[in-house]
Amino acid sequence: MKKIKSFTLAEVLITLVVIGIIAAITVPVVMANHKRTETASKLKKFYSTMSNAVKLSETENGIPSYEWGLSCSDEGENHQDIEKYLLKYISYSKYEKIQSDDDIYNGLGGWIEGDPELGYKYYLNDGSMFFTGDCSYMIYYDVNGDKGPNQSGRDIFMFYILYSDDRQPKLAQEVPHFNTKDGSPIPWEEGYESYFTRDYILSHTCNGQNSSTCSTLIEMDGWEIKDDYPFRL
Repeated sequence: MKKIKSFTLAEVLITLVVIGIIAAITVPVVMANHKRTETASKLKKFYSTMSNAVKLSETENGIPSYEWGLSCSDEGENHQDIEKYLLKYISYSKYEKIQSDDDIYNGLGGWIEGDPELGYKYYLNDGSMFFTGDCSYMIYYDVNGDKGPNQSGRDIFMFYILYSDDRQPKLAQEVPHFNTKDGSPIPWEEGYESYFTRDYILSHTCNGQNSSTCSTLIEMDGWEIKDDYPFRL
């Protein structure tokens, strides 16, 4: 009878250790790549959804978005602006007023000025949400809704709805916006674009401490989150 060769206990243990080491190295990388892909995909979808909503509203109401009169208010009027111009064109499940102790304000680094209770949260059907502060033209998108970490650059990203104002060309470059004017993006201020190269953003405005233009970096990279993205998602 031919003797069947079997593995010794030592050989089995060594094999399991090797498999464990390989898994410990590869699984976190796979998970991180998945998280980057998922976040970038949601950002791209949100940008497309909001851009579409702005265009539909402009067409149906006959009022270009830069003439909507969006502004900052200490009376909570920002919700009225969003409701008047955009909600009809967005698939959402509910909205609610923000409370001053709401967890979404963790780590926003002073982006929202004034009373946070002037803002509203708008829950989208895919589990994400966007919210406002006291300015209706500043839109903050949270890719995973109320779930943590609720920090800018990680799951919260800034966008703009531009309006007619001297600062708008600069804002159009600093942060992605949803508006079009005669079918083309609102132009940037001449000469200002040199400050918003990819290298400049990584060294100044999305660099691990400052996160104000991380949405710009991701947009610039074709709605992908590259390996050198400075925040852990």
